[in-house]
This record gives sequence, structure tokens and C-alpha cells, in this order.
Amino acid sequence: MRTSEWIQAGFALILVLAAWICRLPPRRRTVIAILAAYAILAVLFGRLSVNVLSLRQASILRDWLPLALMPVPYWQTGQFFMGPSGKIQSWLLESDRRLARLLHPDVLAFGRYTRLSMEWAYMLCYPLPLVGLAVLYAAGLRRYATTYWPIVLLPTYLCYALTPLVPALPPRSISGKLKTGEPRTKSRVFNLWILQHASIQAISFPSAHVACALAISFVLLHYVPVAGIVFLAIAIWIGVAAIVGGYHYAIDVWLGAAVALIVLAAWGAHLIPSSLLTPPATAFTTGP
Repeated sequence: MRTSEWIQAGFALILVLAAWICRLPPRRRTVIAILAAYAILAVLFGRLSVNVLSLRQASILRDWLPLALMPVPYWQTGQFFMGPSGKIQSWLLESDRRLARLLHPDVLAFGRYTRLSMEWAYMLCYPLPLVGLAVLYAAGLRRYATTYWPIVLLPTYLCYALTPLVPALPPRSISGKLKTGEPRTKSRVFNLWILQHASIQAISFPSAHVACALAISFVLLHYVPVAGIVFLAIAIWIGVAAIVGGYHYAIDVWLGAAVALIVLAAWGAHLIPSSLLTPPATAFTTGP
């Protein structure tokens, strides 16, 4: 099996075990188990597809399959959320207030179109993994999909793994939070609608969106540098949008970026066994 398949199936199983250890209510354990079964069956389907498809077709299917499985651990970890911790949430709010006091008021006085661009950037959180893989395909570098996914999945899933330890509502959901003339644009309404109907109604801590976006940009910076620069700019703007729009606290955005950087540094320093990932010297220091 590919490294990405081990990551996705293994993480789903680990959360099933965690649900039993934490003694979650039966209904929540059942949801986690069903999601794990979906992930494992999907991975097996991809692995066995070589029996009914050509080798190339099966390989392409497995390149794209992780996209269908990325939400699984997010929804699984959501079952661990029983409500916000008052102490943790107060600490997160205070950390935001301290940061705001360090900044000049004009720094936070974004205009309408700047805020609109932030909402557009935040919308890109969802299709960004797909677009990143599509860029590799368009550049004729499909063979590096097996490198792309582990680098993207590891920091994203590490953020999901830590999320149950920091139960808190997102800033936008806390009544009384100071708003700085927030415009109700269609983009803002759309983002809030998605979060209302598809999110776990709690923050992912650290920010998995930021970690994922940065990880994608790291891969593309090496293989398709021009695209990598564009993706890096988008990733940074996603982080800014997450804070300004009240989607995340500043500290979990910074920590999400740190997780992505740590994973990349560990790989580059050969701290992650080469048997699990393509050797960094091949992936990042030499041309394809």
C-alpha cells in the first residue's frame, strides 16, 4: 500500500480505538466506526482496483482517492467534541485580545475589497488539495503524487489529532466578540453556510486549513515553482482570512503553520524514515 493509504486507514482506526478508550457515548462511537470502515474499504478498493483496471488506470484512481477520504478524520474528531471548555476558550480569546492590543488599529481596518479577497481565499481551503494535485498532473509530474499526499496529509492529520484536546468554539460563534465592521457579502454568507452545514461546529486546533495549504505550497514550490509561489501566497492569505473572519484564533493559525513546517523539516532532516517517504534529497534538492 502507498504511504498515504497507510496514513488514512491507520488514522481512522486509531480514532476508533481512542473513542473506546475515552468511553464516548455509543452513538458517537458508532459514527466513528462507520467513518473508519468507509476509509478502510475505500483504501482496499483502490488497492484491489488493479484487478479490474489497467495498471495506469488503477494508479490514477489511487492518486485521486485521498481527496474523498480527507474529511473522514475531521468528522471523526468532531464526535469527540462535547462542548467548549470555558477555561480553554477564555485563554484563546485572551490570546486574540493581546495580539490585537499589539497592533495599530489601522492594521485591522481592512477595506471591503480586501475582506472580499480574504473570503475568496478561505473558500479555496476546500478545493486546494484537488487543485494542487491537478497542477502536478498538468505539469506532467503525476509520478510525484505519491510524494505529494504524505506531505499534505501528515500535518493536516496531526492537527486533527490534537483537536479533541482543545475543545472550543470558533471566534465567530462566540456572542459578544468584537466585530470590526464586518460586511455581510455573498462570499461571507457562503462560507458561513458551509461551516454551518459541514463543519463539526468547533475549531480544529491547530488550524488544519493552514497546515494543509502550506504543505501543498511546499510540494509545488519544488516541482512547479511558479505555481508554488501562487499557492504560498494563497496559503498566507488563508491564514490572515481565518483570523480576520473569526474562523480561527490567531494562535491556532500560527500553530497550524508550525506543524506544516515541522513535518517538512523532519523529512528534510531524514528524521522520518525513508522507508515511509521518498528520500528528501530526491524530492527537494534535485530536479525531477
